[in-house]
Amino acid sequence: MKFVQIRDESVEPGGLVEWMPYVSGGLGSWSRDSRLTSHNHEQHLRSAFDYRLRTRREGGRESWLGLAIEFAEPLSIPAIRTTLLQWIDRHEVLRSHVIIRGDGLQRLSTEPGTVKLKMGRIGWYTESGPLVEQIAGAFDRATAPLHWPAYMFATVGREDSFTLLFAADHSLVDGYSLIMAQHELATLYRAARRQEQPELAPVGSYVDFSAQERRMADQTGGDHPAVRTWTDFLRAGHGGMPAFTADSEAATIDRAELESPAPDPSDESAVAQQSLYGLILDDAAANRFTAVCSQAGGTLTAGVLAACALVHHDRTGDDEFRCVLPRHTRDDARWLTALGWFVAVAPFTLDVSDSPTFDQAVTRATAELKRSRQGAGLPFLRVAELLGHSGEPLFVISFIDTRYAPGAAEADAGRAKVLRSHSYAPHEVYIWINRTPGGMRVSARFPPEPAASPDRQNVPGADVNYPTPAAVPGDTDTGPVGPVQAYLHDFARLIRELGDASTFRTDE
Repeated sequence: MKFVQIRDESVEPGGLVEWMPYVSGGLGSWSRDSRLTSHNHEQHLRSAFDYRLRTRREGGRESWLGLAIEFAEPLSIPAIRTTLLQWIDRHEVLRSHVIIRGDGLQRLSTEPGTVKLKMGRIGWYTESGPLVEQIAGAFDRATAPLHWPAYMFATVGREDSFTLLFAADHSLVDGYSLIMAQHELATLYRAARRQEQPELAPVGSYVDFSAQERRMADQTGGDHPAVRTWTDFLRAGHGGMPAFTADSEAATIDRAELESPAPDPSDESAVAQQSLYGLILDDAAANRFTAVCSQAGGTLTAGVLAACALVHHDRTGDDEFRCVLPRHTRDDARWLTALGWFVAVAPFTLDVSDSPTFDQAVTRATAELKRSRQGAGLPFLRVAELLGHSGEPLFVISFIDTRYAPGAAEADAGRAKVLRSHSYAPHEVYIWINRTPGGMRVSARFPPEPAASPDRQNVPGADVNYPTPAAVPGDTDTGPVGPVQAYLHDFARLIRELGDASTFRTDE
């Protein structure tokens, strides 16, 4: 299943309809809700509010996640309306909103069946480019976190098919939510078309989870293992988060500059981040690499991080590889398919000072994953509060195995893709590596850099969409490849070579 920036993928032209949720009477008709707000959600809201005060513009709009699902049948307006309303009723986070009131927060919620949908016919598009721009702009405007709804839907109808699109502010969803949601929405639509009851298991509420997590975190002090884990990690980085750069280079960059907020997108000097995505191993090659990881005594996750560390050491000469890892917090079956921001983060450090072999690196990565997972035992914002730390992650690597999600094979074959907004963060580098039914996929966002030349793009068996030279202001040739593109190129080459050298074969 692809994970792409919305402007990096086309949408087949057709008739665009936007679907906006509303409740008669507005928020004034909602009920006060005493359930607490998660640290993630509160920080996100306050950042957006500070941005509004500073710029007089809505903040947080460049932090949405979304979904596109392809249906090989004509669009039924009654069925899609039923589908979306049932989905909103199913996930309470879509019927709840948090308001900043001075130094405090007030949650408001509304009951199932109270949310309606306003259908807006935008027009017929004959080209994908203008269509995608319209959808992307609408999603940017509709997902500001200080308003409800901070999400919206769109459909693009054609004679024999249609596309369903959805976007929501990050405070409402995470990537795993959307991996699961594509199956839910397809199931709901099929049932609505047949006028049957959908076969979906009950689902928990992220609003309940948020309250539970917040109570636990607020009652925890500085003696929690997560605090000790992060203290050691930050101390090793001279008090700051690791950035995607060699230590010698990082020392020349002012820490305040590294941790400065993203510029206002309306500022003419603001430059959007670049992105790349693609398939770096097919299924057989991914199985071979997995076997190599197993032979080394580790999981695929440990093998991916070991390879990341070895490539970093080879390119920079650094003695340590340091990054931040997202860790899901879906620790109960009721949260597994719930929409919400079920994400904590953990530090990760790997010693590569002795230029270890891959097997040695896997052993170390396995031990570090076990040790550092304690860092995700508390929301990082609570840890930061206890430590008096103000920085946010700058270099993040995420690994998810999606093969066992419902409908994963169909989604990976093209039925669905996860979308993300563009970003203007000047120093953040985010890399997502996903094991899917079709192989191993990579997606990344990073500050603008020179585009990869064709010879550097050529990893046998890989199909990666690199930024074009025109994506870098003032750059008119392929030039030297940028550091993130080079890093991922070398990562793809290493894991392929490791798998190809294995005596374990999956294609015989």
